[in-house]
Amino acid sequence: MDDTDAPPTLVAPRAPVEPPPPGVPPRHHRWVPWAVGVALVLVLAVLAAAAFVHVPYVIISPGEATALDGEVLQVDGAATYPHDGELLFLTVAVSNRDPNLYRYLFAKLDGESDVQKRQSVIGCAGYEESGRLARDQMDQSQDIAKTVALRRLGYDVPPRPSRVQVIDVVCDGPSAGRLQLGDVIVAVDGTPVTTADEVRPLIVAKRPGDTVEFAVERAGVRQTVPVELGKRPKPPPARTGEEKIVDPDAGAGYAGIISQTDRRHDIPVAVSIDTARVSGPSAGLAFSLAIIDDLTEGNLTGRGDVAVTGTINEDGSVGPVGGVAQKAVAAREAGARLMLVPADEVADARAHAGAMKVVGVRTLDDALAALARAGGTGVPAVTAAG
Repeated sequence: MDDTDAPPTLVAPRAPVEPPPPGVPPRHHRWVPWAVGVALVLVLAVLAAAAFVHVPYVIISPGEATALDGEVLQVDGAATYPHDGELLFLTVAVSNRDPNLYRYLFAKLDGESDVQKRQSVIGCAGYEESGRLARDQMDQSQDIAKTVALRRLGYDVPPRPSRVQVIDVVCDGPSAGRLQLGDVIVAVDGTPVTTADEVRPLIVAKRPGDTVEFAVERAGVRQTVPVELGKRPKPPPARTGEEKIVDPDAGAGYAGIISQTDRRHDIPVAVSIDTARVSGPSAGLAFSLAIIDDLTEGNLTGRGDVAVTGTINEDGSVGPVGGVAQKAVAAREAGARLMLVPADEVADARAHAGAMKVVGVRTLDDALAALARAGGTGVPAVTAAG
């Protein structure tokens, strides 16, 4: 028998499916609102949590351009002269705590802000410790600025005894958690020190594992801090085309600190500078120029506002600063017609300066010459001031 003779297969009729009542979605669509609701709750939870998640970065934003006028800088005990135009010192706004994810992301999207890893800005120190050093650096900067300006005008400015200050502590080094930024080293294992050059020989004379006692002044209190020395690391291998670095002290005792000599001076003219809460050393050049402007006739700026940034050293050289791009924004928005910056940072400043002219300088005399070319009264002659 072939298939044509097979009896037909009977199929029971399916029960009719009733449509859902009006306004009620089909059953297979009813899970969609629930899933959307769950997803929305999760998104809101993540967004809320982002406000409480902090990341180890520092945000550097444009600050202010402040005129070094009579409200900020006063000179007593010497003849001063009025002038048109102001010298502006520049600041940046630096976050003083780890930002949350929102602030971090907004700063990354802001073309006028800079976001850097916290360790690259303040090392392994805390914000409070770093801030304490920055405030002391402002005091040092003002002292050096006064010294350089007055010596440029012929005054005798004798130095006081110097001291040694800790300006960096190597992360995970022997001194981490022991010595702090801003500590003034008075003695190393009982040997008094007054310059940074005296510290290293006393440390490398010891062996790794030896304990060295640092006598330090911290927040005005003298204390002894023991540090177990590590092993001084070898210099990194030289790259192709570079000269090999040789450290004869490699393998000797190692404290893991960077120190500098801090020298204050007996200032013969009473000069007070009130920068309110601004700290750090980057306004040194501006301070020196403003003091010279007050103590000399004419207009150093050429009857216009000039923005200035740069550290100043005792020999009159100008050092680099941070946040030049953000400072250029502040200067531009303040209407400065000229901006003086450290020579190696001109490109960063010009990229954010707009139509404002930017000039790089390496010394105080470079800055005075730049102002003269811009229409100022010129470099004042050295007088026989006493």
